[in-house]
Amino acid sequence: MTHTSHDSVDFTPNGVKHIRARSRTGRMVAFAAFAAIVSLAACTSDLSVTDPVNLTPDDLGSNAPIGITINGARGAFQRAYDRHILYTDLLSDAFVAAGTFPYQAEVDDRSIRANNEGLLGDMYVPLSVARFMADTAIALLDQAKGGVGVDEAARLQGVAQSRYFGGYTRALLAEAYCASAISGGPALTSDLRMADALAVFQDAAAKATEANSPQLLAAARLGEARAQLWLGKYAEAAAAAALVPETGFLINSVYSNASVGQKNFVVRETYGIDEAIRFAVGDGTVSFLHNERFPYLDNFLSIGLIRRRPDLSAFNSAVPVVAQTKMLTGDAPIPMGSSAEGLLIRAEVLVRAANRSAAAALLTPLRAAWNLPPVTFPGPLQADLRVMAEERSRELFVTGERLATLRRYMKDGVDLFPTGTGGSATCFPVPQQELDTNPNARGGG
Repeated sequence: MTHTSHDSVDFTPNGVKHIRARSRTGRMVAFAAFAAIVSLAACTSDLSVTDPVNLTPDDLGSNAPIGITINGARGAFQRAYDRHILYTDLLSDAFVAAGTFPYQAEVDDRSIRANNEGLLGDMYVPLSVARFMADTAIALLDQAKGGVGVDEAARLQGVAQSRYFGGYTRALLAEAYCASAISGGPALTSDLRMADALAVFQDAAAKATEANSPQLLAAARLGEARAQLWLGKYAEAAAAAALVPETGFLINSVYSNASVGQKNFVVRETYGIDEAIRFAVGDGTVSFLHNERFPYLDNFLSIGLIRRRPDLSAFNSAVPVVAQTKMLTGDAPIPMGSSAEGLLIRAEVLVRAANRSAAAALLTPLRAAWNLPPVTFPGPLQADLRVMAEERSRELFVTGERLATLRRYMKDGVDLFPTGTGGSATCFPVPQQELDTNPNARGGG
């Protein structure tokens, strides 16, 4: 089968159906961010939330606050997710800094100060807000239980969704930050924060079961698998991933062209939509970027996942534009979880158990979608993980997975971080503002 969707706006497997949730009520609420797969039919349907001009007492006793609460959590996550992708891909090697902002250059150079402006405003604060909004949504939805006119099914669905976002934001904090603090608490190490995320994902799975939502249950199980993989609990990771459908499952962070603030920020920064191009794939030709070259440059060019764009100019014109083709428009969604990720987790666990043929068999359908032959794992484990790193990068390109993969594989003695940089950072430090205002966080990063 020829893969034809890598330069479409949706980048989904053939035959996937989405349910998209949108609202236009204010900046935080307006960022729609959730799409769940419900069948294999090739169509799209929308779940819209009516925009109330004024909330009346009757509104507050019905379903109106439920929709607003859920959309607020979704919107906060959307703003955090696309920025997390840009910065973690900049630190790992999927992007190089094509602009002139010093704080982005620091990340690209792997020399990140605690008072780095982007570290705080573009990543830590949005992720912290998203986590807070998700946790607060749970409290508000719990208060709505038994209210006059409240649809209990919708409330339960909202609880499951909000809990899922709470787990996901914690996982992103664990994957990106050397340590992270929540609500004035101590700065937990990545492993402890991921254990926190795992517990929330497990609760999200329980809530999805209560809400009778197989789509949210699959999403939560995938979150569990991702967390278990990070924690080195490989059998548990494979078991959770096996509960995710092997085909047809996709959950998206959804964006809109309704306003500049609602657009996909990854596209804005990589294609110059309403912004200058400040992130590009490194082609190894720029000396002041240490000649950083994306290790899969040639392979990704050959399958069309990235493309040279001499017709486009980056903000720093000395950096040639090699652009991702996965998302091309301001309203393009970004995958948060998929059947492919579940297969990749199961394949890695098999590789770690030296069952290379079974691992390759799981990956064959994914590779066939790109017209690629079956993969070969040469052994030993370190060589096999290098192969897995490319498989993961291709299937999960520009979804924020790269830094997490590189950090995990360093524990196995596989260092895939870009070389020749001024520093050696493999994660983001606790921001200085957190250290200054939260005494519990000091010494944790």
